[in-house]
Amino acid sequence: MLIIVSILIAVATVVVLLTNLEVHRRLHPDSPPITSLPPGSPFSRADFKSEDGLNIVAWYAPPPGDSGDAVLLLHGHSGNRDQLLVHADYLLEAGYGLLSIDFRHHGESDGTFTSMGYYEIKDARAAYRYLVQKPGVERIVIWGHSMGGAVAAQLMSEVAAAGLVIDATFADFAALVRDRVSAMGFPAFPIAELYVWLFGVLSRSDLSTYRPIDDLARVDLPTLLFHGSDDAAIPLSHAEGLAAANPKVRLSIFDGGAHSDLYELDPERYQGEVLAYLASAFATARGA
Repeated sequence: MLIIVSILIAVATVVVLLTNLEVHRRLHPDSPPITSLPPGSPFSRADFKSEDGLNIVAWYAPPPGDSGDAVLLLHGHSGNRDQLLVHADYLLEAGYGLLSIDFRHHGESDGTFTSMGYYEIKDARAAYRYLVQKPGVERIVIWGHSMGGAVAAQLMSEVAAAGLVIDATFADFAALVRDRVSAMGFPAFPIAELYVWLFGVLSRSDLSTYRPIDDLARVDLPTLLFHGSDDAAIPLSHAEGLAAANPKVRLSIFDGGAHSDLYELDPERYQGEVLAYLASAFATARGA
């Protein structure tokens, strides 16, 4: 009996240590270095304060001409303000201004940890206010990838933006952790609960109640939602749940798509769907 108890204690200790290591890895992501702006770039550096006083750094390009339309870009976990600039050329060419930010503890922004969106909403709110106040900006669409998509859904439920684009985000943080643990072949209980609890303690947040699906359900404008059928980071079931929660959500599934490769998988399709959505969203906001 003593041997069995000793084995159970040893296994539990290993589980706790491994979970702690994974939580710390998520709290302190390796954000890649920021790329220097090339000569003649339409972007310039912007700095502003988050709601809790952290310095947030961004790239800003004003709307070309007098369109008044701009897109706020919110990157994913371990990314930075460069991550979504793969879309910059065709968005600028279409006449849209862009603000792409570094979330806290990413890129060149302040912060000592990331919280998977729980506190990043403070950065996104500040970015939205910054963009609203820029000369020539009259209408804004919010665009988020992964963690940034969760933040985008919450921000969209709070502000009078013209539209929302989400690429590969989760519906419910606790459910996502259970999915990931199960996919690795481990029992979801109690490992997932331990992970969520520990993440909450170390990030001073309550991620057990962090549910972007509830935010998206409150959005009363058409939303474009992208997801890959083979996304190993966030299963397709999360996107399907998000779409089911709000009839205004149009889910665009890329067969064979993973977590961050949908644009590269089919640039023509991705661009076409984004540009059609933005044209419609901004036209509706203008009352056209």
